[in-house]
Amino acid sequence: MIRILAIALTLPLHLPLALTLATVPSQADCGWVNPSIAPTASIWGPCHRQLWQGLAESAISVYRQGTLSQTPQASPSPAMGTLSFDTQERGNYGGFRESFERLITEESEWQGFWQQLHGTISPSPDVPEIDFETYSIIAVGLGDRPDGSYGVQVDRVRQQGEELVVHYLETRGCGMATMAITQPYHIIRIERTSRPVSFQHHQVPPDC
Repeated sequence: MIRILAIALTLPLHLPLALTLATVPSQADCGWVNPSIAPTASIWGPCHRQLWQGLAESAISVYRQGTLSQTPQASPSPAMGTLSFDTQERGNYGGFRESFERLITEESEWQGFWQQLHGTISPSPDVPEIDFETYSIIAVGLGDRPDGSYGVQVDRVRQQGEELVVHYLETRGCGMATMAITQPYHIIRIERTSRPVSFQHHQVPPDC
């Protein structure tokens, strides 16, 4: 009787019935064996002990069944976030006639890139010192453009799963601009990374 009552109390649909049964404990359930003596409130002591013991056992059983039947949860998606960066250099004239997208992580690679970027300038500016134990360089350039109205800028660097995605914008101004051929570029410095890098080139329509 007490065991059935405990199970019923763990099931919301049977709660009204269980509450009704709880108000009329039987003499057998409560250990009442002397019919000549009227029952008193003292019978609730053993009743309550049996009732709560049954409830606890039933609750544990239901919990275990629910835990075992749970569908495994999918693992969380890879981390995503935007990385901060600082501009190392930005300009409109360079030695790259073709567009480029570069991740530079070593001093020798940085020196070669810098020399080509400023190869048309004499004397060439000194190579900036970069601590490649701490930083990596990302550089983008548009190559030749017909006039000075074009520009480029890194908009954001985003971590997507195991790689970094660099979004950069090609812009074009309105109004007067030099008619000389230009090679816009933008070089940024980020925290050192060994992740693979991909690039997303976005063209921004002129706001005239």
